[in-house]
Amino acid sequence: MNSDNKNLILAVTVSMLILIGYQLYFTPPPPTPEQIAAQNAATQVASDGSPVPSISAEVMQSTRAIVDIINAPRIQIENSKVSGSISLAGGRIDDLRLKSFKVENDPASNDVSLLRRTGTEDAYFAESYFTSLTDNGYGRAIDRTTIWDADGDVLSPATPVTLSHEQDGVLYKLTYSIDDDYMISVNSSVENTSDQVQRLGSSTRILRQKPAYSEWISYAGPMGYFNADSGNVFLDFSDVSTTISCSNDERFCNGGDTVSWIGVSDKNWLTAIISSSSNQSDYIMRPLDAPNFDAIRAQLDDNTRSVIDAIETGNLYEGSGQPIDLSSTQKPVELAQGDSVNWSVDLFLGPKKYTVLNAYQDNHSIPRFTNSIDWGWFEFLAKPMLIVIVWINQYVSNFGIAIILLTVLIKMLFFPLANRSYKSMAKMRELAPQVKDLRERFGDDRQRQQQEMMALYRKEKVNPASGCLPILLQIPVFFALYKVLYVTIEMRHAPFFGWVTDLSAVDPTSIINLFGLLPYDTSFAPALLNIGIWPILMGVTMFIQMSLNPPPPDPVQAKIFKYMPVMFTFLLATFPAGLVIYWTWNNILTIAQQWFIMRGVRLENQAKHKVKG
Repeated sequence: MNSDNKNLILAVTVSMLILIGYQLYFTPPPPTPEQIAAQNAATQVASDGSPVPSISAEVMQSTRAIVDIINAPRIQIENSKVSGSISLAGGRIDDLRLKSFKVENDPASNDVSLLRRTGTEDAYFAESYFTSLTDNGYGRAIDRTTIWDADGDVLSPATPVTLSHEQDGVLYKLTYSIDDDYMISVNSSVENTSDQVQRLGSSTRILRQKPAYSEWISYAGPMGYFNADSGNVFLDFSDVSTTISCSNDERFCNGGDTVSWIGVSDKNWLTAIISSSSNQSDYIMRPLDAPNFDAIRAQLDDNTRSVIDAIETGNLYEGSGQPIDLSSTQKPVELAQGDSVNWSVDLFLGPKKYTVLNAYQDNHSIPRFTNSIDWGWFEFLAKPMLIVIVWINQYVSNFGIAIILLTVLIKMLFFPLANRSYKSMAKMRELAPQVKDLRERFGDDRQRQQQEMMALYRKEKVNPASGCLPILLQIPVFFALYKVLYVTIEMRHAPFFGWVTDLSAVDPTSIINLFGLLPYDTSFAPALLNIGIWPILMGVTMFIQMSLNPPPPDPVQAKIFKYMPVMFTFLLATFPAGLVIYWTWNNILTIAQQWFIMRGVRLENQAKHKVKG
């Protein structure tokens, strides 16, 4: 066995071992809500059982404030896409559900809760508030537990709601309006009716808990667009270990001549504060402390403790975990008696659906808003792919069929190149007996053997490297489609036919229980071994397609290529079903194309032999 074959076998073996080992030991299943809650709770309790530390008066005051916020009256939010409520304690938006999206792939499942109330697990909210600059420093102008007056009970596209509060001769107003989709606009205004000069500003913030788990395939974390030089800025939650702003990171400096935005992204969801070019916003990301729950609870009065226990919160300071605060702040301005000023921001609170994001990007002139979707390295392919799939789906009403038709379009696009490649491969297959004869005649002289083989290929006008072209073309398409299926919400819970009810998830059938014929669950087995029907179909079509290729001249390489369909069957068993469907259909189209080309080459050679005879 020569060194080339040894290296090839070693590389394939190591790759398979790494793949299997990773699936078995390093790819845990997604955490359940109970596991996430347990992880969060575990971080709040000292592992050695030592006495919990004392809590500062400031934290205790904050804890009691949260109880007041929880119990505050609310106004309802309602349109065709979302429902929820706004707390009249400071106008905090901390309750928002997305009507069109379910937690599980089941019509009876709960709607996705994007924003979650203060005091509950994983609190997640947005709020606008007023700031003041006095001789004592910079802070909130109005205590966050203050109950505001509202001029309506329901915020809807037809009924904006204004919250108002008067304090120390200053009239504060927060006016909320909502469109038919996922945008809430907040206009903050102040009017100074006192005889004192007031220095007042406005700030809007999003508070998001750092999740107890992370995504490595798609981006999740703080993000934004602040100026043209920096473009989109993406940070991991762990990167926000200290306060980040324009003063220590020039990427956060507002360009001033365009709309800018700051937000936080999950795989499928986005919350973002969008500031117009007329508002010179200072953007800040900072971590917040998360005090020990048991330490706080032990020092509460009985009434407050009973309220907290009733809601079963994991942490009394804005929820559990490590809170991250992202804010867009307008600096205070001086207001003399009779002066007034207002600021406005938009809050996007919804899914990262391309058509929705693109509409806001165009209609509100929000730069690179669609880039909140993690397109990956092959953005130049992934984005057009999604656009085409969504367009086709408008006519066929099935994303699986749209993927199949996209495969046909891709095949048509690359048809001339692939056709030349397959024609060359067909000729090589016809030349296989002559190549075998050369290998036997010059078996001991590898240099002469290669020279004779290349001379034969030149004579017959065959390019032996052309067979790699279809594979090279397919690799970027494969990864781009993988990103489309995995990170775009359009594919989430999108059904195909039969047993495939979610194109973004793996084929739910398994060979272990004979595809459902045996009545037992297969979740105990590693994902690599739960091979479904579509991965098996892919492996079969890949085997047929590779059998049409000319066999490698080296027998060891031929054996390795023979087992490649088996390896790919195991590999693709862990990939989204939509991607496996694409690959299977691509194999079928390739088989048809190669068969017709091989038939043509065979007939052409037969005609030549007849002429010579």
